[in-house]
Amino acid sequence: MRSGAEQEWNSHVYKTIEGGWITEEEIESAKRDLDSREFAQEFLAEFQDYSGIIYHAFTEDNIQPNTFPVEQLRTLHIGMDFNNSPMSAVIGYMNGAKLHVIDFIEIYQSNTYEMIQEIKTRYPNRNYVCYPDASGSHKSTNSNQSDHIILANNGFKLVVGKTNPPVIDRINAVNSLLCNAKSERNLLIDPKCAKIREMLIKMSYKEGTRIPDKDNVLDHAADALGYLVYQNFGITRERERGYAHSKRRL
Repeated sequence: MRSGAEQEWNSHVYKTIEGGWITEEEIESAKRDLDSREFAQEFLAEFQDYSGIIYHAFTEDNIQPNTFPVEQLRTLHIGMDFNNSPMSAVIGYMNGAKLHVIDFIEIYQSNTYEMIQEIKTRYPNRNYVCYPDASGSHKSTNSNQSDHIILANNGFKLVVGKTNPPVIDRINAVNSLLCNAKSERNLLIDPKCAKIREMLIKMSYKEGTRIPDKDNVLDHAADALGYLVYQNFGITRERERGYAHSKRRL
């Protein structure tokens, strides 16, 4: 005979994907926008352990030489992190749903003017679309003007919010672009960007948390890449119907 507790309590797992209120189209869209871990958590009711390496979706398949002639690229997309040492910039171009990262610039004991000069020296006469650290609207690394104003005055189009996107949202956006739940890899990185590869391999969470360990300089590259990816491929979530709905920000 079962005890009263056994009679009154039961455990059930209901998967969002089996609830009947989400269309197949919405499921396929989520697979494109979420990485495998996030899709499993949001739609398959599977608990995910997020300890350890941050960019779990990265493999060497994301490292691919750029085959498009750089001199023919008219528009460059640039993620930028403001820091005196180092200043960091991730440079890439869009090809449909894919982001190709072709260069990474890191300058120690530097400022925004020097970063602009270096970018324009490497890639003159382009359209520069910059996704900077939002804090650049308040200060400059070496001027009485803000970093944002300096960039704008030098021909950079800025795409930035009043505050930076949450760190976890930037991480999710990068992982989803590295490899989504449909096993599509839409973030491709040229082999010469060795610091980006190192960052994706080594960046980890502080033990027992979802807070990135920032005890080394790799986090500046992570921030620059995160700003660029989130503003173009980040997702927004709506829970009005009890599930996470993702929307690509193209």
